Amino acid sequence: MTGIRTREADYLAAHEAFERNGASAGPTWLRERRRAAAAEFRRVGFPVARRGNEAWKYTDVRRIATRALGLATPFAGAVDAAPYDLPCPRVHQLVFVDGHYAPALSTEPPSEAGQRAEVLGRRGDGPVVGRLVDAVEYRLPLAEEHLGTLARPETGAFTALNTAFVHDGAYVAIPAGLAVAEPVYLLFITTGAQAAVTHPRVLLHAGRDASATVVVAHESLAPQGGGFTNAVAEVVLDPGASLRMVSIQREARDAQHVAATHAHLGRDARLAWASLDLGGGLVRRETNVTLAAPGASVDLAGLYVAGAGQHIDNHTYIDHAVPDTASDELFKGILDADGHGVFAGQVLVRPDAQRTDARQMNKNLLLAPGAQVDTQPMLEIFADDVRCTHGAAVGQLDQAALFYLKSRGLGDAAARRLLTHGFVAEVLTRISDDAVRQYADAAVLAHLDAPTP
Repeated sequence: MTGIRTREADYLAAHEAFERNGASAGPTWLRERRRAAAAEFRRVGFPVARRGNEAWKYTDVRRIATRALGLATPFAGAVDAAPYDLPCPRVHQLVFVDGHYAPALSTEPPSEAGQRAEVLGRRGDGPVVGRLVDAVEYRLPLAEEHLGTLARPETGAFTALNTAFVHDGAYVAIPAGLAVAEPVYLLFITTGAQAAVTHPRVLLHAGRDASATVVVAHESLAPQGGGFTNAVAEVVLDPGASLRMVSIQREARDAQHVAATHAHLGRDARLAWASLDLGGGLVRRETNVTLAAPGASVDLAGLYVAGAGQHIDNHTYIDHAVPDTASDELFKGILDADGHGVFAGQVLVRPDAQRTDARQMNKNLLLAPGAQVDTQPMLEIFADDVRCTHGAAVGQLDQAALFYLKSRGLGDAAARRLLTHGFVAEVLTRISDDAVRQYADAAVLAHLDAPTP
């Protein structure tokens, strides 16, 4: 990749300014983790050399690496978040606009996070849903214990870059034994008013036998004018915890969006996670799950829809580290115009992980001659008492079904829409919360109905 000027030095200079302008006032452990992450980013740089780099073989990040974007500043105007409201009570909602906390759009003032944390330690009467900066300031032990320990800087250049700038974000702690009825909603809005970079961070912990639904949404106010979102989430499930996560990404069509989620599951813990990638010009989503104790299980479902000029890449890694764990993975892609989709799913079954049950499937629907997809389902098995399957499929709309619908009076566009929505349904039905599933379905339908740019 000679002749390409990447801008690592600009990001490192911005990190030094970030440390000078107040970040150095944080606790020692956080400063040390930020500086170690910056050093790792300096060492590895952006992954622009794809030759010999299997993880980035199909995704060219030069449009990120060659731009020097400053950190987003607080947005001065008013933001209407009503179009992104979930169709259910807003009990636990945090909103960030251009990377900065928006108290007027959130349901919990920043000060309450720490106050409720102190109460929680004595009574255990509710979840803590608040800002990460408050969790650090009030010295909540989970913040120091987990922040940056799952999503370690050495797991990737973008994760290292996010950690180098970590300061605020969302902190969610579900106490042991508590079942939270209403979804916890974490909404990150990009206004498009500035071409800048944001580094959203989410730290989520579910205690023993706790249960909750968490929705993480990345939205843009305008169809164009997107910058670069570099998001990282860390998820820790204690024994017996059950967490349902839904990620929805609908950023501007010229935005760059990189997201990494790292999850660690204890004994008999269960994670059901669904992702919808509908926006963005260049999107890379990495999902890493470690099944660390017997009885742990994960259900991953994903949908990516790429139209003209869009590139959406999903990488998953599931580590069956011990015996008696299970994983079920289904990702579907819809590619139109010259849209490009990538799916690379790796399942690792370690030598002692007997009685592993792992399933993985990737299905893709190509709606135009210029659409393309690269799919790599992978199993790496070092145990002999296992049940593991994987597969991939790429095809077009069923012409017989299309003819049947048209013969019953539907127009060509309506028939295609109906079949395409039917293809999506298998992913959406994995979202167990009715209100969240309704919201996700409406988002997909709106995207499928939108005119092609």
